[in-house]
Amino acid sequence: MKRFFRFLAVVVLACGFVSTAHAESGEKKEGFFKAAFRDMKQSAKLQRQIDRANYQAIKLETKAFYEEQKRLSNPKVRSAAEKQRMERQLAEANERLENLKK
Repeated sequence: MKRFFRFLAVVVLACGFVSTAHAESGEKKEGFFKAAFRDMKQSAKLQRQIDRANYQAIKLETKAFYEEQKRLSNPKVRSAAEKQRMERQLAEANERLENLKK
């Protein structure tokens, strides 16, 4: 732990010397920590936008799934959907058989 604090003290001193050197040269440069915090702020804003977009997408997908399940809860609709699915599978199977016979 002592080594870490020693290292931290050296880093802080080095940053201080660098900022003093830049101040003496007349150039106005942005400090390391200021730039780092600015970058973190921009990154956080972008991440928030990404999270919002993902949340909205998941919300709409969930609503669509709920509506579909609600629609299929009706026995007549469910049996009609099952019949269509089975007919489609039968047609695909017959098509494969015809392709194999050629």
